[in-house]
Amino acid sequence: MIKHLLTGTLLLTGFLFPTISSAQALHCGSTGRLQQLYAERPDLQAAQQQLLLSNVQPVTENGHTRAVYYIPVVFHILYENSFDNISDAQVLDAMRVLNEDFRMLNTDLSQVVPEFTDVAADCQIEFRLAGLDPEGNCTNGIERMYTHEANAADDWSKFNQWPPEKYLNIWVVSNIATPGTAGYSYPPAVVADENLSHFDGVMVINDYVGSIGTSNPYSNRSITHEVGHWLGLQHTWGNVNPPNVACGDDGISDTPVTKGHDNCIEALLHDETCNPGTVENTQNFMEFSFCTRMFTEGQAAFMRNALEDTVAGRNNLITSANHVLTGIDIIPAPLCIPEAAFSSNYRMICAGGTVNFTDASRKAPVATYLWSFPGGIPSSSTAQNPSVVYNEDGHYNVTLTVTNAEGSGTQTIENMIYVSGDWHEIHGPAVEDFEGSTAGFWLVDNPENNFGQFTLLNGAGKDLSKGYALKVFRDVSQAVPYSEEWYYDSRLGGSKDYLTSPSFDLSNTAGISISYDYSYATRATEASAQVEKLKVYSSRDCGRTWTLRQTLEGESLLTVSTTDDTDFVPANNSEWKTASFTYNASPTDTRTRFRFEFTASDYSNNLFIDNINISGTLGITDGTQPVALELSPNPVAAGNSITLSVELQEEPTLLQLTDVNGAIVSTFEAPGGTGLQLIEIPMNAVKGCYFLRVSQGSSQRTERIIVF
Repeated sequence: MIKHLLTGTLLLTGFLFPTISSAQALHCGSTGRLQQLYAERPDLQAAQQQLLLSNVQPVTENGHTRAVYYIPVVFHILYENSFDNISDAQVLDAMRVLNEDFRMLNTDLSQVVPEFTDVAADCQIEFRLAGLDPEGNCTNGIERMYTHEANAADDWSKFNQWPPEKYLNIWVVSNIATPGTAGYSYPPAVVADENLSHFDGVMVINDYVGSIGTSNPYSNRSITHEVGHWLGLQHTWGNVNPPNVACGDDGISDTPVTKGHDNCIEALLHDETCNPGTVENTQNFMEFSFCTRMFTEGQAAFMRNALEDTVAGRNNLITSANHVLTGIDIIPAPLCIPEAAFSSNYRMICAGGTVNFTDASRKAPVATYLWSFPGGIPSSSTAQNPSVVYNEDGHYNVTLTVTNAEGSGTQTIENMIYVSGDWHEIHGPAVEDFEGSTAGFWLVDNPENNFGQFTLLNGAGKDLSKGYALKVFRDVSQAVPYSEEWYYDSRLGGSKDYLTSPSFDLSNTAGISISYDYSYATRATEASAQVEKLKVYSSRDCGRTWTLRQTLEGESLLTVSTTDDTDFVPANNSEWKTASFTYNASPTDTRTRFRFEFTASDYSNNLFIDNINISGTLGITDGTQPVALELSPNPVAAGNSITLSVELQEEPTLLQLTDVNGAIVSTFEAPGGTGLQLIEIPMNAVKGCYFLRVSQGSSQRTERIIVF
């Protein structure tokens, strides 16, 4: 319940710039957050006011000869899709823009209107990507993490914060949870509080990082704006209201009183609304107009004073000792050994399908790539982003080795690719109680490799039988201090876990109904916070595409009342429910799979699933008359026998077992007669798929048999 308890302590100085095609008003999240924060913590408001008063004092240095202050920077790229894992080149471009803006080297400086050319400032503050991480290891200052937090980021998404008194942390995400926000940061006086220090840094969406890649030249000043907040600057109209509402002041003497601007046309460059005769600084980097070009001398002095102040340890950032510790004292930065990392567009495919792999290596430039794809075509590759075809069923490892002049890094992901064979694993209606061999045919996917994933456990099913459990509970009483990662790791809100069935041949099954038993409890005490979802999907193409069949959420997902902070395990059958939905099969349902997808919240507890029942009427597979038969068990272990139960007819019953290439493995003939006959068929063949053809006169039926 951490996020819920701290909702009132968040201070956002967010903004949104319009893109080339957007003329919408800009939005800021600072006003409401400040009012809420200061209402609850008047001491923080007093601290911020004191910081403003002390840092607005003039600097003792001449503005043109003062020393340059250098700040170590680390970018944390959070992503869930490969296109959001922005390139090193885009980060370097963002650093270029940031340094040009703070050193008054931006090429559009010539567009500053005459009223402000004399106060436009070279802040003489520069930013350098870290060369050493907090453990003293070589780094290029760009970290990358695959996480669901990239899509609805907030302060609890600030993973792996490097010590903020040593580094400026910048988190790059796909989307920020507060609507209409492109970025935000906190002034030093707020994060100086020990309970808020883990929020220190800049958060920005990748569309507003630099001017290339996912961003563009109209969005490239976002980080400049946010670093201004990080060093204590307010918006030019102050932090009392959104822009273009009421006139206000930021406390800086050479930034005129203004109401702020949410667009930039020629007339607004000479706006005198608040004080007729005094032009307002529409082109200031702390404005919302998208024609920002400059800081003023007063703002430069303020930020430099913030860097000399002990508040939030900003003064340590600029020391020579810290420059050595963070590795920014060496120019150019040493080359590091690269770390291999990669992703793929599919984790499950049909035999004969193609998987595209994307390099996501980090830490350093890569000179050469060497991929290994056991079971794939090709089996190896030196391309950066190869495509691979898999023709045979099974699980396959993937390995990538990346190399540069300093050395090599290797990553292997075991069982990364699952290839579904060109056959079904279960024919027609079936009941899965997870007690038999087919329980092991279910596939578990935990994309973020976190502590919670579906696991087959004794006692996790109804009647204390076997079942699949998704154990996501972590004991809040064992939480470690804020400076550790426990709180971040425990926040699963938005993460997804998957449980996927074997393939079913339902092409000749009518009237299908699918039911399952489930048990779930949440730790959320308010209905608005009960946002967990259990969805069931179906796929006819080995998981390439999925169709949503059912969603359980809110009260419909709960089987017991909320559990607060206890490790939920269903005590008896009264704490289980049954859900069901219908399914209309078609001739293409020869290898249908079903998938359970659980989306967690920050208040999730444990989920249990059991007794998946696919019911319906099995029809004719081929021939003009049905051949009534049953096979058990199927799949069958190699060396065991499979039992065929067949209704005899006047004609003899002919059986032929072939492999996937059509080669005959065995044949058998049962004389004509009446009633059921049980036929034992030894399965001494090797693991694989086989076809049993059963013929009775003009009627025929073919069944697939899986040997494992």
